[in-house]
Amino acid sequence: MAPHSASGRKSDTQDVSGNLDRLLRETRRRLYAAAAASDREILSDVQTLPDSEIELMERRLRGGLRSAELDHRRAVARLASADTPLPFADAAAEFFSPEPASGSQYTTEGVTDSTRSAVFQHSMNQPGLSELGFTKGLPVVDPLEITARPGDLILVISETGRAEDGAGVASRIAARLAVPSQILLAGARTVNPGSHTRVRSAEELEQIRGENPDDVLIVSLVNSRVRSHQRNANRLIELHDFAQVWVCVDARTDAGHITRTVTDLPGEARATRVAATHVWEAKQPGNVLLPGIPVALLDGAPASTQLWGLVAHDAHTRLNRQRR
Repeated sequence: MAPHSASGRKSDTQDVSGNLDRLLRETRRRLYAAAAASDREILSDVQTLPDSEIELMERRLRGGLRSAELDHRRAVARLASADTPLPFADAAAEFFSPEPASGSQYTTEGVTDSTRSAVFQHSMNQPGLSELGFTKGLPVVDPLEITARPGDLILVISETGRAEDGAGVASRIAARLAVPSQILLAGARTVNPGSHTRVRSAEELEQIRGENPDDVLIVSLVNSRVRSHQRNANRLIELHDFAQVWVCVDARTDAGHITRTVTDLPGEARATRVAATHVWEAKQPGNVLLPGIPVALLDGAPASTQLWGLVAHDAHTRLNRQRR
């Protein structure tokens, strides 16, 4: 049998890409339809509940829907071969390979051609990438491995009003560790609510550490501007040696806010990794790279080459639709 011609292979690739894209869009449509139907059924049964409880249920429903959609995107991305453009790559021909820049988020070490998406064989022009915050081009990076040794302390810092981001990242870290771990919530319940074990002082943290010498303790702390909270946070950080310091960053905020979030930390802590949230809603998702701290998680998923490609192309598509 004669081998396919170049044009034949291109046509096959386009067909597979189109099928994947249609699969994703159809599944998303059904997902939203099912959620809407469930929402109506639930609403008819909860009219007697207080407004606050109804709002909480609605938030959980929206959060579950969002999580399911992202999980589906990642699943389809894993199904795509190295020769198949990923979903949302309707304009994949507009892309070209970016030149890797210096820095931990722009390295070819450990990244082979077989692991790169076809999206990265072509890239948007530099002005287009800059509009999305990717001033050095799209990152080419293997996902950062999340590891720790028994007895390590890991600090996760979130912004005031976003304590749930810190707890969520702490849970992601714990789930990926190969050693026993515990999640601790630092500070007052009014600022950092949750059901995990609470640690209110440096002394309490030291006591818990002494009672659990082989566990990795993941401390979720809110960077509060209240002076009493700042004092407690400073003391907790200054008296302990944290193996990793994660900072939660809202990707929807501007570059200046992101830089302050990563650098203005309590107790002179220094960020070692960034966990970006709300990446899929951000107009300039590349801004989370500007401080130069390795970005390890994008909305809870490991920040891989392929996922950065999806994020960039999704933002590019939304930007073009706004201009029409």
